Amino acid sequence: MAEPTGSPEINGKVTYGNVMGPSPSPRYVSHVLMSAVGPPNASATTRFPDGTYSLTGISEGAYTVTPAKIGGINGAINSFDAAKVAQHSAGISFLTANQLAVADVSGNGTVTSFDAAKIAQFVAFGSGGMQTGTWKFILSSKNYSSVSGTYTGEDYTAWLMGEVSGNWVDAGPT
Repeated sequence: MAEPTGSPEINGKVTYGNVMGPSPSPRYVSHVLMSAVGPPNASATTRFPDGTYSLTGISEGAYTVTPAKIGGINGAINSFDAAKVAQHSAGISFLTANQLAVADVSGNGTVTSFDAAKIAQFVAFGSGGMQTGTWKFILSSKNYSSVSGTYTGEDYTAWLMGEVSGNWVDAGPT
């Protein structure tokens, strides 16, 4: 966390956490709602194409900042993701740590054929895949005991649950 300077403000960006392949990297995530609960509450949405946000209109005091995103899957979750999880479960190929994190759509802490089935169910029906298609954030929230200036570099990482192949890209303004 950077030392605060200037008027009360919290700035940062949101990057995608399961980038596979050479480009584009890093990938930024737009349309993430950043909510700051404090005296008074404030919110901002991350921008396209750089995933940046700026929480302004806040005053000195304690705040909790929480990111949230709905939608923006952009066709990135498909049967290939389910197949990669099934291959991992069968011991045919193995997933990286980030891939394991997004493959655990059942949320039970382990990746099995059940997760592959839930991803496939989501692909086939658009629902029923437990956490498939939801966004999770490394650091689900950050607490600030006393915002008294501008904090910069307050970044978050987003994962799209079920998107194992790392092919998600931000489609931009909707």
